Amino acid sequence: MILKFLKPLFSNKLTTVLLVLYAFTMAYATFLENDFGTQAVLSIIYRAWWFEVIMGLLALNFAGNIWRYKLYRKEKLAVLTFHVAFIVILIGAFVTRYASFEGLMHIREGDSSNKIVSQDRYLMVEVKKGDEVESFEKKLNLSVFKQPDLVVNMGANDEIEIEPKAFVPQAEQQVIETENGSTVLKLVTTSGEGRENLYLASGGALLINNYPVTFDRPVAGAINIFSKGDELYIQSPFEMNFMVMATQTAGMLPADSLMPLKTRALYRGENTQFVIPEVYEKSSIVYLPAKDQEKGKMLDDLLFVKIKSEDRTQEILLSSFDGNFSEKQHLEVGDYHVDISYGPKPIEIPFSIELRDFQLDRYPGSTSPSSFASEVTVINEDSSFPYRIYMNNVLDHKGYRFFQASYDTDAQGTVLSVNQDFWGTNITYLGYTLMTLGMLLTLFGKYSRFQTINKKLNDLKAKKVAAAVLLAVMGFGTATAQEGHSKFNYEQSLLTNEINKDHASKYGELMVQDMDGRIKPINTLGSEFLRKVHGKSTFKVSDGDYTSKLNSDQVFLMMHVNPLVWQQVPIIKVDPNGGKEIMDVIGTNEDQYYSFIDFLDKEGNYLLTDMVDVASRKKPAVQNAFDKELIKVDERFNVFFQGLTGNYLKLFPKEGDPANTWYTGAFEGGIFTGEDSTFVRRILPMYYQSIMESVREKDWAKADEVLGYIKKYQNIKGAEVLPESGIVKAELLYNKLKLFNHLFGYLWLSGIALLAVAILKIFKSESRGINIASNVLTGLVFVQFLALTFNLGLRWYASGHAPWSNGYEMIILVGWGLLFFAFIFYKKSNFVVPLGALFSGTLLFVAFLDWLNPEITNLVPVLKSYWLKIHVAIIVSSYAPLGLSALLGLMTLIFMIIDKKKNIKIDISIKEMTYINEMSMTIGLFLLTIGTFLGGIWANESWGRYWGWDPKETWALISVIVYATVLHLRLIPKLNDAYVFNTASVIAFFSIIMTSFGVNYYLSGLHSYAKGDPLPIPTFVYYTVAIILGICTWAYFARRRVEKG
Repeated sequence: MILKFLKPLFSNKLTTVLLVLYAFTMAYATFLENDFGTQAVLSIIYRAWWFEVIMGLLALNFAGNIWRYKLYRKEKLAVLTFHVAFIVILIGAFVTRYASFEGLMHIREGDSSNKIVSQDRYLMVEVKKGDEVESFEKKLNLSVFKQPDLVVNMGANDEIEIEPKAFVPQAEQQVIETENGSTVLKLVTTSGEGRENLYLASGGALLINNYPVTFDRPVAGAINIFSKGDELYIQSPFEMNFMVMATQTAGMLPADSLMPLKTRALYRGENTQFVIPEVYEKSSIVYLPAKDQEKGKMLDDLLFVKIKSEDRTQEILLSSFDGNFSEKQHLEVGDYHVDISYGPKPIEIPFSIELRDFQLDRYPGSTSPSSFASEVTVINEDSSFPYRIYMNNVLDHKGYRFFQASYDTDAQGTVLSVNQDFWGTNITYLGYTLMTLGMLLTLFGKYSRFQTINKKLNDLKAKKVAAAVLLAVMGFGTATAQEGHSKFNYEQSLLTNEINKDHASKYGELMVQDMDGRIKPINTLGSEFLRKVHGKSTFKVSDGDYTSKLNSDQVFLMMHVNPLVWQQVPIIKVDPNGGKEIMDVIGTNEDQYYSFIDFLDKEGNYLLTDMVDVASRKKPAVQNAFDKELIKVDERFNVFFQGLTGNYLKLFPKEGDPANTWYTGAFEGGIFTGEDSTFVRRILPMYYQSIMESVREKDWAKADEVLGYIKKYQNIKGAEVLPESGIVKAELLYNKLKLFNHLFGYLWLSGIALLAVAILKIFKSESRGINIASNVLTGLVFVQFLALTFNLGLRWYASGHAPWSNGYEMIILVGWGLLFFAFIFYKKSNFVVPLGALFSGTLLFVAFLDWLNPEITNLVPVLKSYWLKIHVAIIVSSYAPLGLSALLGLMTLIFMIIDKKKNIKIDISIKEMTYINEMSMTIGLFLLTIGTFLGGIWANESWGRYWGWDPKETWALISVIVYATVLHLRLIPKLNDAYVFNTASVIAFFSIIMTSFGVNYYLSGLHSYAKGDPLPIPTFVYYTVAIILGICTWAYFARRRVEKG
């Protein structure tokens, strides 16, 4: 009877429902967190009992399936290991949830501490009467969605009732209209944190810079505001000046005199200033969550508490802020002394940590931190020892782990993250190990599903005789033109003064420090500059029959030699599709390029100032094509302006500079002294003069000589931070080859040709010519794969870090991984390599479009970790086989559409691609799972938490759940169908897109690239989704039609 009752709990249908519910709940939580904050989703979802019930039911379901399917048999060892691993991971999470704690320790240099600020918040009450002391403490996980539901009775006879009534996160004063409200004044003042809005109700008082201000509640020595009838008056104990903002009329308020209050006037006196812009009638002041999320992060959370005794009821306000102890409020209730607080509590540890020295290193010439570390001494009762804590280097002592989390703004104090979770972490790590073992057994075990599919595929391939026709059409074209500029014959001037390419190449080898502090060749900076301003890596100049393509080195040098000429050169790109209104202001050229002076009026004023101001204030989601192009044009204009003024040429290192800052030749006085000052001031003008002479005399020896002086200066004065010669040469070679930009076209052409051959091969598999063409084209794609591998390695060496630290590099790596897995499976199907080539080329094309920055950038400290390299490499590599799975699924659906008479040959092809799809998906899921778990290890080693429900890691887990669900659909008889599986494989890839791009640009969190409001979703995304859904729907009806008859 009991087994019959439990049987539904072990069904595959329940497994699928629970997995889908689990994934959907987490997805919903990430969007909820974006709008309402982390605490809100922790309280109502991640820490909710029903969410834990879902995980518990999954564990029970997995345990039951071990019994139901007899997974303890030898041939089921791989599946058994998976199920046990999942259960162990959930047990580890349970232990972490209920038997561990996290907190922060803040220490200033020279001080020591043995107290941790808890991460959780507590309501703490202490009631005293004589020598009797009664205490109460309870953890409260409150949010905007979870209000307090608690009543505490204390005292000898429970005569004190304490009831938390309301919780307001990130509380901000706001005014609302109420029927029985009073008059409320809005005061705007300034403090060290900038502008501040305050509200003062009738009968209330507040402090402005420690001066009391009252309203209808006069106090001696305060600034008192009175209401008499419909008029307001002000009286100050000291003299104040005021200025009416609208009329700029000034006046004076004598000390202790009563005068009518002027609204929208600035009052100043005794280091106090304020404006009263608004007066609200019949209103009340309330606390509501801040509307501005960035501002809200700086505000306290408030808990309103009612304290009731036999003869009195009072309400108090308790404030709390993460990482800070909350002060106790003291009040007397009858004969009792009550101390009450809400917030993180102090936790004592059995030893102390002393901060001897905090060390902050910055990138050369930048304020960006390169690394930071805490030199501490661990002090026990009977011993002590020194230790250095820094990012990814953890202090383990007596069950506590200390991680370098943050530091004080003055770099004189450290913030350490503290964690105590020995059992939870190690049980979870055991689960990770078992999961990895299960994956290995699945891939290589004799009786595993993976090997079974591989055998079926080999058997199917031996029988295969034909397949259907697949249409693939892709097009690409660009067209730009550059013609003469009507205002000035710049072509003749540029061609007359064209700089020799060999000398420009030597100039490109000169090192420069960019705005982020990175030391790189001018060749790199010039290329970035020209692409940003002009949209191309060369600039074409024509005069009559002669045409010259100036490279970025030539353009960058010529612009600095003769900036007056380049002000009149049409080089700044304006897209005519989005910038028509810009052209109404600056005029219309026949091409899409404009000169610097085109953007200025006769007085030298920037013509787009007002338009840019309006567009910049709009939220990105409501910016139209014109706004976007206007902002881009404004950026190009300002970048070009900085180039004309020489602000990018930070060529001169200062010897002994603690920040290793490099300077331009127009440095401020006092930075360089003696011979260095003379050299830096004069060398560039001397160099530019030598270039002019070289152009006239056609002899570049003098220019080469002066350039050599600058290089020699850099080698001597900047030796401490100059990259090695080999690294510089690698970066110059990388810039010269531009392989990423060239390969996408070749991959497309090879992919289309190979796809056509694969289609012909279906019908004429015995044709010797077709087989030779297939082998040759496959070889060409392999050569392109090797070239892609070489360039990826070159970028790795030149940048000094693994090439997966930003979005651009991630796209390139996925493109590489796609080709890698295509060649792993290429013997299984003729369609794998052409699909891999086409999709890889498409990814390289996306990167080429400059949607993401292709510059080689420095890494922030937390990214300098070997765990990061392994984690990102594996998780990004998983996108390739999963992308291949989606492509195979889409192709299979198209085969279903064109299969109108259940052709057995097409049916064999569908089965073949479905098997490859499942194998590719299995490999991708394993890589994604391992990468996700390694991300947890990286997080645990970096800041002490292997799982924190950050949107990025949550969506990675969602993707794992989604693909695990797809692979388990075959266990449900009604869903064990090729159409269902292939459709699911296509739709599942949207979870990967959300994980890799959506989280970064549309959700808040540690991995988010977005600032403020999210970027609007590109229009093509909607069309792509509509087309894919259309294919899925069409294939469904086509398949049904074939099956019926």
